[in-house]
Amino acid sequence: MELNLARQNITINETVFGASVEQPIECDALLPDYCPDIVKVLKCAAVTHLDSSTVSGNRLTIEGMAIVHIYYATEQHQIRHVEYKIPFAKQVELHTPVNQPVVSVTPSVDYVNCRAVNQRRIDVRGALSFAVKIIDQKEQQFISDASGAGLQLRREVVKATDILGQSRSVFSVTEDLEIGYGKSQVGTVVRVDHRIRAFEHKVISGKVVTKGEMILHILYQPLAEEENLEVMEYALPISQIVDSEHADEDCICDVEMFVVSCDLAPKAGEDGEYRAFSLDARVGVNITAHKHSEIPVAGDCYSTQFETATKRAPVTFIRLVEMVNESISHKVTLDLPEGVERILDAWTDIDTMTWRQEAGAVMLDLRMSVCLFARMENRECFYFEHPTELSYTIPISHDCVEFQFEPTADLISSSFNLVGKDKIDIRCEVVVRGCVYCTVKSEAILEIAVDEEKLKVKEQNRLYIYYADAGERVWDIAKRYNTAGTAIWEENNIEDDLLPEKRMLLIPIV
Repeated sequence: MELNLARQNITINETVFGASVEQPIECDALLPDYCPDIVKVLKCAAVTHLDSSTVSGNRLTIEGMAIVHIYYATEQHQIRHVEYKIPFAKQVELHTPVNQPVVSVTPSVDYVNCRAVNQRRIDVRGALSFAVKIIDQKEQQFISDASGAGLQLRREVVKATDILGQSRSVFSVTEDLEIGYGKSQVGTVVRVDHRIRAFEHKVISGKVVTKGEMILHILYQPLAEEENLEVMEYALPISQIVDSEHADEDCICDVEMFVVSCDLAPKAGEDGEYRAFSLDARVGVNITAHKHSEIPVAGDCYSTQFETATKRAPVTFIRLVEMVNESISHKVTLDLPEGVERILDAWTDIDTMTWRQEAGAVMLDLRMSVCLFARMENRECFYFEHPTELSYTIPISHDCVEFQFEPTADLISSSFNLVGKDKIDIRCEVVVRGCVYCTVKSEAILEIAVDEEKLKVKEQNRLYIYYADAGERVWDIAKRYNTAGTAIWEENNIEDDLLPEKRMLLIPIV
């Protein structure tokens, strides 16, 4: 007996690690000499910038920097800002070595606290979290076709998505930003809010051209300290060509642009006046290239002549079903604290974001904080914070039992407007982005063994009548009667394996 088996390699996307890991941050630092003494700490915040996340063997290394921002009030009732850069390198032990990793790391700040030990010294303590997900792309050999010995193979075509690879590029953005007409000269920079809005990208073989803009909101103290704080906003066009060896015109690319670092300082002109800012920033681009594919999978087998044994293994595929890039507007109206004379600046921070899957949709819940710098009637500066929540529904147009989604939320813009004397409207725009993958689980045959000593006894040229229910598969009926599915299809003039309705079938035995 001749048994012909054909084999194929199938790429399996296996999630080998998915967890949240923590990294403490500590800093005991002195104020720079040019900073005035601390009278009261108003706010302590931190942001995280990732430089790299690499896998070597069974170890993941996350490197980056936590930048702690401290805002404090001076003896002259002014707000000053100082920042401290705390580098970190977090190593995570994986359960097994990873050969072809696709790494997703989403950083967040769990908490950060600071206290003024004295007027010149600050003690900072906090913790970061990294939501880590690692997919290993493994190739495994399965049987794709079989013939001889009356073998019948149940084949199906699985619609999947291959992740071809990841690329990363970091480029510099340097610019002199002039302040607006009628604005006071720049003394010190108090707060910088920097965001990236990605507009579009174009894939050319081996390269991805990305375009976007860098949005800056700058709060500064004028050179004449008796003057009130001033605000300037800028939108700078940016673009970059990123090498991506796996990308071509048929790929679907997920492009993420983000700020790696941002340094801003007052700059004097030829006349000696400080009427500009010197910007020195680094912007990162992450590109994940995808390509849809149809993978033939043999999930079951039997022989109409002999007893047969099969060895099968579960296989998991992912299918990219949605590229989320949603712009969400949010508005909240708050009562102003008693005694506020003037709002110096107002903005919104995203604290946490969670999501859950519901029928045909992804439900997002964001917890946010409305933040205010204000000057009180007694001339002192204060900081106020108020929580707010935002819920949003993203419809998913594909039927899927289980989603994989690693969303990120960026606050692109924030503005405020006073309503009368005692209320304030805060408006902000949040962009939520990420890839929604559907998890497709199946089984595939690794080996087939036919026992020639165990011959199946059957009566040839018999015809049975079978009353099938809607939703039954011709394959299962053929296996039950030990005949060929193709014979049932031909006898009953049907094409689909899944029967859409009840019907009578003629079952020929071949």
